[in-house]
Formats: sequence, structure tokens, C-alpha cells
Amino acid sequence: MQAVKARYDVIVIGGGVAGASVVRELSKYKLTAAIFEKEAEVCFGQTKGTHGIIHSGLPGISSLTPMKNRGELKGNLMMEQLCKDLDVPYEKIGKLLVAFDKEELEYLKKYEFKAKRNGVPGVELITDTQRIRQMEPNLSDKVIAALYTPNTGIVSPWGLVYGLIENAMDNGAELFVEAEVRAISVMENGDFLIETTNGRYQSSYIVNAAGLNADKIANMIGDYSFNMKGTRQQRIIMDKKVEGIVKHLVRGVKATGGLGDFVCPTVYGDVMVGCKVENVSEIGDTRTTREGLEDWVIPRYMRLVPSLSPAMGIRPFAGFIPKEGTDYYVKPSDVNGRFIHMVLGSSGITASPAMGEYVVQELLARAGLELEAKQDFNSYRKDIPHIHDLTDEGKAELVAKNPLYGHIVCRCETVSEGEMVEAIRRGARTRDGIKYRTRSGMGRCQGGFCGPRVLKILSRELGMPMEQITRKGGNSVEVPYKAKELLKKKARGGSW
Repeated sequence: MQAVKARYDVIVIGGGVAGASVVRELSKYKLTAAIFEKEAEVCFGQTKGTHGIIHSGLPGISSLTPMKNRGELKGNLMMEQLCKDLDVPYEKIGKLLVAFDKEELEYLKKYEFKAKRNGVPGVELITDTQRIRQMEPNLSDKVIAALYTPNTGIVSPWGLVYGLIENAMDNGAELFVEAEVRAISVMENGDFLIETTNGRYQSSYIVNAAGLNADKIANMIGDYSFNMKGTRQQRIIMDKKVEGIVKHLVRGVKATGGLGDFVCPTVYGDVMVGCKVENVSEIGDTRTTREGLEDWVIPRYMRLVPSLSPAMGIRPFAGFIPKEGTDYYVKPSDVNGRFIHMVLGSSGITASPAMGEYVVQELLARAGLELEAKQDFNSYRKDIPHIHDLTDEGKAELVAKNPLYGHIVCRCETVSEGEMVEAIRRGARTRDGIKYRTRSGMGRCQGGFCGPRVLKILSRELGMPMEQITRKGGNSVEVPYKAKELLKKKARGGSW
């Protein structure tokens, strides 16, 4: 039988924002912790496809979702300082939930009442249309009112995950990628034995933050109490040429009481619009459709901001939001109290720091985990320096220290070779790993110019043939063969 490679007090399964928040919280204490991710790198699952909006607790306020309410309200208040500590892009932009007629205005009044009852800070119903135009000059002139929540923010979803996990590792936690969990059993001493594609590991506690696969992980210990579901959400990223067309998150409110669509700036200067929300039969389906984009997303965002042309769209995409029921599913398993489920779903980015604390300080502590705080815990982490964000003096200083920062590889997003090399040093092994850490390939050309150069840098730094470099791990090889070698082979009489 294969030997156990290592033992930990706690193993977290899943390298998205939920798992990252838990492992960072665990790293504050004198214990051993590890996080397992089945993909080639962290943040390759559902987290990367979220919109990055930090909700204020409105709307969606309902007595049926107490855990979600708690997570959103507390997580919102924690997020700004957390992002400062981890050097993660974050901005508090505020939200305008707008009404076009008297019926929608009545729904805004109901949301205002619920928001104030729940303690959402600074919520205000604005019926002065002149003030609304001053706040958002490009907003439709048909808007008659807006519910303003100043605490709404935006964050980099992947930046937050990298920040949390890098900081956790700096404080002693361990990360295993390409470590898909295949089986879990309970040993005689009560510990869990976890069999993965990267070996066998032992742990006293498990946090199941596996997103869409959370039910499958639960099944491994005989827990069949829930089945994962979710929604596909289609959106479009717009060109940076429209930067500043909105300053706030602008959303519509449907007269049926549900949420409408949105136009929102991102922390990187471009604009995101959306979204078509659908219950689809295939779990994890992230396909975009003509009906979803042209018949739904575009006309609805143009109702909010008529001057935002569809021609400015550069990247349609869909995220899949996992969920279990209407609320977060954060609780100990009924089968084994030392096995904690953590399914966040919609608004999970917002709630992640609060839910990370809750899982560690309350659920794991109640299950018997001893929490002795580290005196030397370091809460700070520095991001990769991004040449695009620096002053001329800062750029000159950085290039003087490392000339690779003076070589721009991605023209659309102004990303240097130095940033890419640093990303590799921090764990990037794929083209998407470079993309999410540096934004190379996220601009107008979507990697058409810089893509081959990124592959060459990965090949050089990792010491691997370019034919082995992948886009996102697994079989996603982008250069299956070199054209010149293929032609030489054909010239020698070989086959294609």
C-alpha cells in the first residue's frame, strides 16, 4: 500500500475563493494546513468567472437566507482592509439600483426598507433626477429614481485568490495543485485518509470547498445530503475605450421584484455588462449563446446606458455559479462532524472572508480543532509590480533593477516580461496562469499578439518544450508540433 506522504491538522479541498479564505484564516494559528486543487493552478474553476462585485447586502435580503445575509454584510465591511493587506485591486464604487416607472419605484421602496432593517450602511433612495444625472451622466434619461448603496465595491476575483493563498503559504500553509481527490476514508484513530492524484494524505479535519464538485466529495464519506446545482450567467467585457462611461455599478430592477441587468466598471479600467441568468441542465456549463447575448444582454444593458455601443464588446463569457438551495451551505456534515461543507454560490466573493472566519473560528473550533494564535502571523503580501500602474519614476526605478520590466510583451494591457517571469516564480505554469496574474491576453486582441511570446517565456523559464506548455493544464496544449519540423518530416517522405 502506498505510504502517506504527509499529515495535516486540516486539509481544505478546492482552490477557489472559498477554500483560499479558509486556508488563509487557518494560517493564523499554530496548526498544519494544506489546500488541494485538482486543476493545474488555483482559481481555474468558478471563481475566475464571477463578476467581482462586492455586494453591500442589497438586494436579495430575505429571511430565507440568513447565512448569505450574514456573509454579505460582514464580508463587505472586511473586504477593503483585507485587500489593502494583500495588495489586491479593490475599489468602493457604490451602486445605483434604478427604476424606470412608478411600479419599479415601489420595488425600490421595498428594497430600501429591507436594507435599512438589515443594517446596510448609507442606503438612500434618490428621486431627484438631476442628482442622478450628476452621478451618472450617461445613464438613460428615462430613469426616474435610484436606490444608492455607497458600500458596494469591485475587486479582482483571481487577484483575491492569489493574495489569500500566497499569504497563507507565507505563513506556513501548503498548496498542492493537480491533486484531485479520488477517495476519502476514516482511519482507526478518527483521522481522514485522502487519496489524490498526487498521493495519499492524512488529516484530522476536512473543509469541503470543492464548488461544483462539493456533493461528489461529500459522497466519498457517505454523505448524500445535497446535490449541487447552479446558474449560468452570460456577460460581455467591453473595450477600455469606454472607460469611465459609468462610475458606479448600475443595475435595473424588474417590476416582478427580481434583479435586472447591470453595467459596471472593473478594477482594471474596462467595463462589464450583463447578465443572462439561466438554469441549465449541465453542471458547469459556461457556453455563451447568440440568444443570451444579442437578444438579452445587449438590449438590456443599452436600456441602462444607451450610448454604450455593442461594437465595443471584446470578450463575451459565461460564469457558472454553484449553489445548494437558496442559501449558502456552510455546516458540518451529518455523517462526520469534523468534515465541514462550504458552498457559497452567488455573492460568494463578497462573503468569503466572513465565511472563512466562521468556518475556522466557529465550526472547526466546535468540532474540536484547537486554535492557538500565532504571534508572528504576517497579514501582508505584496502583489507583482505592474508596469502599467506605475508612475514614470516608478517605471524607471523598476527597470533599473530588472531590465525585463522594460520589455513590453502584451501591448493591449501593457504587461512586461518581468511581470510574467515573476508570475512564474509565484507558481504560474500555464498560459492562463500568466493571464490571470498579469492580465496579458485580456485586452482588445485577446492574446493574438502576445500569446506566442508568453508561450516562449513559459518554455524558457520552466525548461520545457513549447509543445508541452498548456493553456490551462491537462490536454490543453496550444502548440502540438512545430510547423518547420513537420515540413522537414514531410520533405523526408514522412506522413503528416
